[in-house]
Amino acid sequence: MTDTLMTPMFDAQRTMINQSNELFKQNLKLQHDAFEAFRGTFDTQESTQRRGVEATQRAVDAYFEAIEDAGGEAGVQEVHEAVDEQFDVLLDLHEQSWDTVEQLSEENAAAYEQLVEQLETIADDSTEMAVEASEQAEEQSEIAIESTEDAVEQ
Repeated sequence: MTDTLMTPMFDAQRTMINQSNELFKQNLKLQHDAFEAFRGTFDTQESTQRRGVEATQRAVDAYFEAIEDAGGEAGVQEVHEAVDEQFDVLLDLHEQSWDTVEQLSEENAAAYEQLVEQLETIADDSTEMAVEASEQAEEQSEIAIESTEDAVEQ
């Protein structure tokens, strides 16, 4: 290929195509990083919630113990035991729920990774095709310009 007046335009077009592809992939990475950052908060959220439940349990225990120590009504100890059992169930359900959240998050993360890889491949393939089309258009323009120049010279 020889340089013509059209060469800078085609060069700029290919640069724009490649930069658009890079911007698209950077955007995918940004979204991926945001998703991973969100997933990274799960441990903190789970721990904070669990500590909140445990603190409430301690406060309820202290309440019942105060009533029992003050010679509270009959049956207070049974109610206290029942409430303690419910807190144990709540903590078990809490743990199971967070285990499920983490498992689903990991499964979704794997699917998301696969989607991102496919999108990057499609973007790269599309970019390559667009650059090749630009190069072919440039070659055809050069041929047309040379033919026109030859016709003018004759």
